[in-house]
Amino acid sequence: MSSIPSKYRILSLDGGGLRTLVSLGILRRIERERPGFLDEVQLVAGTSSGALSALILAAASRSSEGLDAALRLWFAPDLFTLPLSNTLGALVGRKALTPNQAMARALTGVLGDKTLGELHRHVVIPAFQLDDHNPNEALRTWGLRVFHNLPGASSEQMGELLVDLALRSSAMPILSPVYQGYVDGGLFANNPTLAAVAQAIHAEVTTLDNLLVLSLGTGDPVTYMKGDNESWGYAKWLLNRKNPLALVSAFIKANLEAVDSQTRMLLPRGNSWRVNPPVPFNLGRSVEQQAAAIDRITERIDLKDALEWVDESGWMPPRRAPEDLSEEAGTPPH
Repeated sequence: MSSIPSKYRILSLDGGGLRTLVSLGILRRIERERPGFLDEVQLVAGTSSGALSALILAAASRSSEGLDAALRLWFAPDLFTLPLSNTLGALVGRKALTPNQAMARALTGVLGDKTLGELHRHVVIPAFQLDDHNPNEALRTWGLRVFHNLPGASSEQMGELLVDLALRSSAMPILSPVYQGYVDGGLFANNPTLAAVAQAIHAEVTTLDNLLVLSLGTGDPVTYMKGDNESWGYAKWLLNRKNPLALVSAFIKANLEAVDSQTRMLLPRGNSWRVNPPVPFNLGRSVEQQAAAIDRITERIDLKDALEWVDESGWMPPRRAPEDLSEEAGTPPH
C-alpha cells in the first residue's frame, strides 16, 4: 500500500430530489467562507440526486465550476415537464411519473462521455440492482451495488459512463423509470457515508484515525406522527393526507439518522460532522417556488459550528493570520 496521507477527506451527499439544492447551497456557503474547501476533498459519495452532484463535482477540472454546474443542472429545460401519458399512466399505477430523457440530456451536457476511470477524485455511488443475473435460477435475486473508482475496482467498473451511474442511482421507483436494471440507491444508502467509509477502508487508502467526513443532508422535513397504541393500517401509513407516504418517510428518516449515529461511533471523536437543517414539509407548489424557498433557507442557516469544525478538524491547512502574510511579503503589519 502506498503511503497514507495525514487526512483523507470524504464529502457525503444524501439523496432527496430537488432538495439536493439544500446540500449544494450549504456547500456554496462553506466554499465562500473557506475558499479551497472543496479542493481538499479526496472522495465524494452521493446517492440519488446526491449522486448527480457527486459525479459532477468529481468530474470538474475546478471544484467551484463543478459546484456551479451541479446547481445549474436542476434548472435545465423540460426537467420537470410531465407528459400527459406519464401523468395518466402514473395515476393508474402503470407508468413512472417522470420520464428520464430530459435528465439524461442535461447530465450528458455536463458529463459528456466521461467514465469512472477518468476521474481524478474517488467517488462512491450506491444503486440497487433488480436482477443479479445469477446463472443458478434458485439463487437469482436483487441486491446492492456500490460503484467506485478506488483501488481494487474492476476494469469493467472503471469503464462505466458517469451519466449511466447517475441515472441508475437516481431512478426512484414510481417517480422515475428503471434504468439499465437499477433503481435508486436510496433504498439502502440514502445517506452514503458508511458506504464511503467502508469502501475507503477496504481499499486501504486511509485508516479510521485519518478519516474526516462531512455529511450533508437535503433538509429534515418537520413532521411527526402522534400515536400510542393505535391499530393503523395502510391508509394511515401510506394514504395519510397530512403525512403522505408516512411509512416511506419513516424508513428514510431512520436510515439517515442511523448512518450518522453509527459513523460517529465508528470514527474518532470529532472526525465527522453532519449538517441537515430542518425544512418545511411543503416548500411550494412549483419548482421555482421550492428552489427560492431552499435558497432562503440555506442562506439563513447558522454554519458557525460547521465552519469551526472545518478549521479545527484539519480539513484545510491552518488559516494564516494577516501579520504572518505581511512578514512573508517583507512588509510591516499595520
